[in-house]
Amino acid sequence: MKKKILLITVNRSDYGIQKNLIKILNQDKNIDFGLLVTGTHLDRKYGYTINEIYDDGIKIKKKIKLNQTNYNSDEVITILSDGIKINYKFYKSVKPDLIIILGDRYEMLSAAIPCIFLKIPIAHIHGGEKTEGSFDDRFRNILTEISSLHFTCHDIYKKRVIEIKNSKKGVYNFGSLSVENIKNFNFKSRNDIIKKFNINFRKKNILITYHPETNNTYYSIKSFNNILEAVSKFKEINFFFTSPAPDPGNYDIIKSIMKFCKNNNNAFYIKSLGRDYYFSLLNNVDAVLGNSSSGIIEAPSFKIFTINIGSRQNGREKSKSIIDCADSSSEIVKKIKKIYTFPYKKKIKKNYNIFYKPNTSKNIISELKNFLKLN
Repeated sequence: MKKKILLITVNRSDYGIQKNLIKILNQDKNIDFGLLVTGTHLDRKYGYTINEIYDDGIKIKKKIKLNQTNYNSDEVITILSDGIKINYKFYKSVKPDLIIILGDRYEMLSAAIPCIFLKIPIAHIHGGEKTEGSFDDRFRNILTEISSLHFTCHDIYKKRVIEIKNSKKGVYNFGSLSVENIKNFNFKSRNDIIKKFNINFRKKNILITYHPETNNTYYSIKSFNNILEAVSKFKEINFFFTSPAPDPGNYDIIKSIMKFCKNNNNAFYIKSLGRDYYFSLLNNVDAVLGNSSSGIIEAPSFKIFTINIGSRQNGREKSKSIIDCADSSSEIVKKIKKIYTFPYKKKIKKNYNIFYKPNTSKNIISELKNFLKLN
């Protein structure tokens, strides 16, 4: 008898990370697989990234539109409340045998809480991590506490999950799904990127991806303005900005990005890259600058530096290509200059990604099947 597995995706990032896993689950004859799409996938300000799922030919089981507009604290509370009610009603009707969630988003929390009351087991991906500059830590640890299966991407994260659960049962480190994807990725060419987003490249190029530090919204705006002040001094470098995460404070960051790009011909704002073009852009830049987890987890696979600004990613394990940097404009300027020096160019060629393990998707699916007694 087939088992029903429901996977929740709330944004372009978690869908891209799980894309290979989703495709394998969708093709498995012993699994009745469904995809629940919610969050910024259905928000045109973030590129309406549900279209990427349609393009991949993945059948969507359910779409849940959340009224995300201002991304302030009051709205987050409403989203949590509405999401819990809507998800509870949906789960009750479809009766999944297992739900898969990833990461630490508040949208994921609203999708997970109904499982407690309906006694639906949860498989949680990317638990045990730390991001001290945001409130995501608390969401992530709650998700860990209420989940039955855990797939971390580092042994230290595995150990942390075991400490939270006070048990080794159902806790595995199979490496990062996203890093596994990079190994066999079909990259878009530089010309493809230019045509798609109407941008251009120079000899030197840097990707900027910065999210609100949700523990201190005022601080994050000030920090981002320091980044803009620093990069304005490098007219010979092209800077590509991506959208910040939908957290309180993101609207002010977007306004600053748009104004900066309007006034600087070497700066480009790309609302939504999607996973294919995001990886392809990483393959064509010299560094990532900002405070995104992608700079910590994925960027090292491209043998490029990450200039990690501020405290949002404090607590994460880091490859040697990660350069931590205070958020002052003078320090950021120093770090940008440093990555273009000969010793640093030589150093990056020897870099390896600490989150890579072979057969990540295959091993996760094997344990999912063991749990559901399908093997």
